[in-house]
Amino acid sequence: MTAGRTLGRALSYLIVLLAAAPASGQTAAQPAIWQLDGPSSDVLLLGSVHLLRESDYPLPGNIIAALERSECLVFELDIDDLDPLASQSLFQSLGRTPEGVSLQDILGPSTYARAAERSGELGIDLDLLADFKPWFAALTIMNLQLMRMGFSPGLGLDQQLAALASANGKEVLGLESMEFQLALFDDLPDAVQIQLLMQTLDEAEELEAQMGILVEAWREGQTDVLARELGNSFADYPDLYRSLVTDRNESWADKIISMGQSHRQCLVVVGALHLVGDDSLIELLRRRGAEVHRLTHTD
Repeated sequence: MTAGRTLGRALSYLIVLLAAAPASGQTAAQPAIWQLDGPSSDVLLLGSVHLLRESDYPLPGNIIAALERSECLVFELDIDDLDPLASQSLFQSLGRTPEGVSLQDILGPSTYARAAERSGELGIDLDLLADFKPWFAALTIMNLQLMRMGFSPGLGLDQQLAALASANGKEVLGLESMEFQLALFDDLPDAVQIQLLMQTLDEAEELEAQMGILVEAWREGQTDVLARELGNSFADYPDLYRSLVTDRNESWADKIISMGQSHRQCLVVVGALHLVGDDSLIELLRRRGAEVHRLTHTD
């Protein structure tokens, strides 16, 4: 796999997949859940898939059990308070090119021609995205492809859990803002944004098969598969990995430890890349003295 393909797949996984952490090769028939044993209360850490299909339901039993045990849910974003119209407006505002600059100007004539041809083969008119930056075009095209395959944010585990939590009077919180998350992509250098767009287009036909593998691995707790797919993707991009993953882990670790002192049990849902590797959220929590272990079916 070339470095370009590695980057495209890595960022695709970051956008799409929110899954559980590896546990020394341990596998289970349900998604992995970790527990931090706090001094006042426990904190559960659960992985999820941001977009799912109707065929991916009903939810595994251990997820429902974790929800029932918890008094509050904490996501990367405070899903419960998100205004869809305001969120879409922010997305488009950050993604729009400066006045007088077009997507074609950023890509250059030859790259734009190739991108337009490839998007046309997918049934997408790239001219409709002429006033947007490459990262915005990439995310838009990726989401369109996933929706055609039956994957929907509304069916994603985050949205489903947030709805169940609200219906049962549980508080829903977030670790960071949407402005911060979108800025992670908006701050990428143009060259990286262009790579992301071109690889999104080139790998669009492979996306369904990739998602099938990842969702199955998530659902069955095959964390070694997820770790291999996700960890290798950023091997050639340590600076990008630090910005998108490691720095955010550092920001979250103390917040999660504080939850263990809150006298109420919280369920925290974060992405796979934050739970994998030497600088994972799990390892950072342990370095801060927290006791963290993966739950078994009998816990």
